[in-house]
Formats: sequence, C-alpha cells, structure tokens
Amino acid sequence: MSKELINIKGTRNGLVFYFNTKEGSFKEIQDILKEKFQESKGFFSDAKFIISPDNDLDEQQVKIIEEIILSNGLIKGQENKGTSHKGAPAPSFQVNDQTEYFTAVDNAVLISRSLRSGQKIYINGHAVIRGDVNPGAQVIATGSIVVMGTFRGLAHAGVHGDETAFVMAYRLRPTQIGIADKLSRSPENKEEAGYPEIAFVMDNHIVVEPFHTSRRKAVNL
Repeated sequence: MSKELINIKGTRNGLVFYFNTKEGSFKEIQDILKEKFQESKGFFSDAKFIISPDNDLDEQQVKIIEEIILSNGLIKGQENKGTSHKGAPAPSFQVNDQTEYFTAVDNAVLISRSLRSGQKIYINGHAVIRGDVNPGAQVIATGSIVVMGTFRGLAHAGVHGDETAFVMAYRLRPTQIGIADKLSRSPENKEEAGYPEIAFVMDNHIVVEPFHTSRRKAVNL
C-alpha cells in the first residue's frame, strides 16, 4: 500500500497509535488494524497503548478503535493531560505497514541476512542478526539485540520496558539506540573500534563499553 493509514510509535508512555483519516476511510483503517494484529500473532500483548489526540477521529470511532486494540491483548495507558505528542520527545521507533514481525520460538529469532535502508523488523524476544544493519534500517525487540556484523541503523532493545536488555555488535555504530525508555545517539566523529561493543543501562542511562572488558557480565540470550 502506497499510503500509510496507520503508524505506531513507541514512547515511554507506551505505544501511540496514529491514524491517517485524510488518506483513507475509517473502514479501511479498521481492516488494516485488524490485519496488523493478525500478522503480529500476539506480539503486542500486554503492551500499553494510547490513541493519539492528534487523530481526526470522532468519539464513536475512537471507541471502536479502542475495542479492536483491547481485544488483541493490549492495555490502555494514561495520557498526560495537557500534553500533545507533537511536543513530546521524538520516539525511538516507528512501526508502519512495511514492518516485518517475528516471534521467538526458543527465546531468540535468528535473521540470516543484512538489513538495508528502510527495512524495519520487530521481534518478540531476543534478536540475533547474522549480517549488517545499514543506515536507515531499524531493529526493535522486546529482548536484547545481537548483530554479528556492523550496526549503523536504529536499535531499540527491551522496547516493552526491559532495562536488563542490551545491544551488542561486532561494530556498534547505530544512529540512535534505545533500551527500555532510555535513548541515546552515537557521538559524532567516534573512531572505529576494532572489537565488539555492548550497550546497556547503568545508573539510569545508556553506556557503551568494549564487550571483553564490560561491566555487563551477565550476557545470556
């Protein structure tokens, strides 16, 4: 589909749903939302959600959308009163109609390919990528993310709030990295490291260290 009628953004308050009523009918939006949940196979279960106040939906339409989302196992979150999402900090990931969904069977999902710009994958569990993640690609996981090549895209681990998650790569150079509700960007002009690195949460912020000397000792998928 050339037009994106539904976007889902991750914020510290939960998943925020945006609906493009100017480009499609409300019936189309309902059908696509149901298809998205069917394709994700329970991936979003127990996640908190908010329907953005910036949507052009009437009260009855909001109620219908909420019923669809609630029936798929999500939990209604609380909107910060008086705060529009347009003025909130930029979220670290965005799910749209082109996002690929994977659910781990034995704890982790193995992706045996590189990801090019524009590709987005959303993993329920840990993600292990045997390849590179190029600039413009996104990897989002409820667990940790391990890349056996170079990571130059966007990473968000522990997206449902797991601060014990981590991001690790043979060459860790993400444009942006998120763990739970913590966000960070790679410093400009950082020299290329010749060893694997790991990013994790310590003292309420994200730190990046050489894997072989890291204070993050318990690395288990």
